[in-house]
Amino acid sequence: MSTRTEFLAATAASTVAIAAAGAPARAATGTILDEAALVARITSSAKHRQAIGAARVNDGAALQFAVNTLNGFENGWKEPPSNVQIAVVLFGSAATIGLDDTAWRDHKLGELVKRFQGDWLTADASQGNPWSHAGASVGPRGDKSVPALLARGVRIIVCNTALGEIANRIVAAGYTAGAGSDANAIQAHLREHALPGTDIVPAGISSVAVLQENGYSYFSAAL
Repeated sequence: MSTRTEFLAATAASTVAIAAAGAPARAATGTILDEAALVARITSSAKHRQAIGAARVNDGAALQFAVNTLNGFENGWKEPPSNVQIAVVLFGSAATIGLDDTAWRDHKLGELVKRFQGDWLTADASQGNPWSHAGASVGPRGDKSVPALLARGVRIIVCNTALGEIANRIVAAGYTAGAGSDANAIQAHLREHALPGTDIVPAGISSVAVLQENGYSYFSAAL
């Protein structure tokens, strides 16, 4: 090191590198995690680990179950937040919960969800994803929005296979918003519109198995 400035710059760079090595990096928007990357994201020393799986939107039921688990442990069982780790796996039509307002508006996902057998959506989707913004009228312990749950440490996992099925349905319904009729291209477009902080995996069902192999108990949000 020839100058003090160079020394300080090198020290800062080393500090950043060490910090980065201490925690798994968050995937870039649109990136599909492989198994090793998923395991790095879900590894936890929390006493209680739960995977909640959702195949249907059902008015955000899976998100409400995550709120209930967190509050149940923290309020009822007096467990500190560090003792509770939840992962919500969104597959089937529920994968739309992990997409942003632009995807919901452009591709009329609210209307598309209602076409899935056994699904229902009564929440207002006229402006986009009903769960993409923190609630204005509820406190953080009652907020089942994706940002609120991410802020409480919940992992939100989106199935890429489901995004492919959604892309096929978008093409069939004519909700492409000028994006063409290539379902693969629309699937890639949907990945780019995943909500910040969510993780995309090749298949949601497979990720449930990985979660269980890493100490998570499984709860189905099917109603």
